Amino acid sequence: MTKTTFTGQRHPAASTEAENSVNKVPTETTMNQGGDSSHLSFQLTSHKLNGKNYLEWAQSVRLAIDGRGKLGHLTGETKKPEPGDPKMNAWRSENSMVIAWLLNSMEAAIGKPYLFLPTARDVWEAVRETYSDVENASQIFELKIKLWKVRQGERGVTIYYNEMVSLWQELDQCYNDEWECPKDSVKAMKKEENERVYLFLAGLNQEFDELRSRILGKNPLPTLRETFSEIRREETRRNVMLKLDSNLEGKNIDSSALVTAKNENDKKKKPWCDLCKKYWHTRETCWKIHGKPPNWKKKGADNRGSQAFQSSSEESGLQPSLEVPPFTKEQLELLHKLLQSQLQTSKLDPSTPTCSFSQTGQGLGEDDWQC
Repeated sequence: MTKTTFTGQRHPAASTEAENSVNKVPTETTMNQGGDSSHLSFQLTSHKLNGKNYLEWAQSVRLAIDGRGKLGHLTGETKKPEPGDPKMNAWRSENSMVIAWLLNSMEAAIGKPYLFLPTARDVWEAVRETYSDVENASQIFELKIKLWKVRQGERGVTIYYNEMVSLWQELDQCYNDEWECPKDSVKAMKKEENERVYLFLAGLNQEFDELRSRILGKNPLPTLRETFSEIRREETRRNVMLKLDSNLEGKNIDSSALVTAKNENDKKKKPWCDLCKKYWHTRETCWKIHGKPPNWKKKGADNRGSQAFQSSSEESGLQPSLEVPPFTKEQLELLHKLLQSQLQTSKLDPSTPTCSFSQTGQGLGEDDWQC
């Protein structure tokens, strides 16, 4: 029969904590010169059994005793020799030492009932039967609820993954499945692995939707560790890109600030009147205080002919010209006299084309000429 558990996904934090607790066993080489130092220390782990932490306690104790080569006394592999066997004394000494280790790793009220059990294996099994949650329906239900509710939220992917693995490890300790066929065991483990991948992906944030779709599209589905590794790489890439984008945005803001400052400096260089709030002059030359210059003429003033030209242009759909007329007043008078002489000549000779010119101002237009 094959016993199947799904504890392969060991929680890094839990295993590290267990190893650290094992390393806290005091060094005995200074206490025993050349003897078996393992007999002098009975402090195995910082995890003392209190009735509620059996899983952590059992893992820590197993690691510590296995590290000292005495795990066979817990599993039953180290058999008790027959009476009269020369190895009997050594076995009795090791058995007593392991029992002392176990009792000293429990609280006094917890360890007292196991003080008179004959073998270390008897103590180990009694504690397991009393405090283990194997096939505990209430414990299984509570762990299942926690797993269904776990979401990544604002945490990193690594913290979210480790929390789920820790819950799965506790859940594995609640089962004691045995399979008659090894192939059925492999299939069951793969099915359980896929279920955990689905649950892990379901709790991820929305930003991983695209990667989640790619993972679900693979056949066969990656393992839980492979899935976590791929998600973690994507998270790292996103963090790097966001940092680059924020740096570029900061540079753009700095550039905009420089441009704004430059425009403000340019404005400061222009003359500014604090009375009329206009550029290109100061209070010393402002017309509101000192009046207009004597030689100033308003644009378009004394230009009646130009007004007539503008009126005729508006009627014909033409835009009025704002340019200065090409002829001076003296030139216009001379041109007028020339036209008058031409008119008198045309009266004497009817075959000569006639032309009239009217001018009432400085501006000229197409309608001012009549031929």
